[in-house]
Amino acid sequence: LVAMLGTAGEMKAWDVGENLTQSSRVQAVCDWFGPAEMLTMGAQSDAASRIRHDAPDSPESRLIGGSLQENKDKARAASPLNYVSAGAPPFLIMHGDRDQLVPHQQSVDLHAALKKAGVDSTLVTLENSGHGDGAFRAPTSFATVREFFLRTLKK
Repeated sequence: LVAMLGTAGEMKAWDVGENLTQSSRVQAVCDWFGPAEMLTMGAQSDAASRIRHDAPDSPESRLIGGSLQENKDKARAASPLNYVSAGAPPFLIMHGDRDQLVPHQQSVDLHAALKKAGVDSTLVTLENSGHGDGAFRAPTSFATVREFFLRTLKK
């Protein structure tokens, strides 16, 4: 969801509620192992994956109200990668290379799209780490996040 907020924050179609005069744009995004493109998650998963992303009961399919591959327009609309533009805020993306829930390639693809659009994006791959395991709670990970926000928000 933070990646969606970072890439689609300027889209008025997403604004709902009482504060429509206030911008939904954020100043920086720290994305930990989030999905970026719903339609490619199944193909990017390996045999160790604990989720069949294209199945009708996958978390992504339940989010959009039906099977991803049978609802491609909805899946694209729910994918942050499809909203990447030069106006996106700086991103710090952290992802374990052994994630069995969200394929690491999702973060690689998002980072590449952000860089191609000229966005300040940093991808940190946590070696031998899974989905939010202990490496994310390590002092070095917290220091990386802290330094990112100090650098990007001080401006």
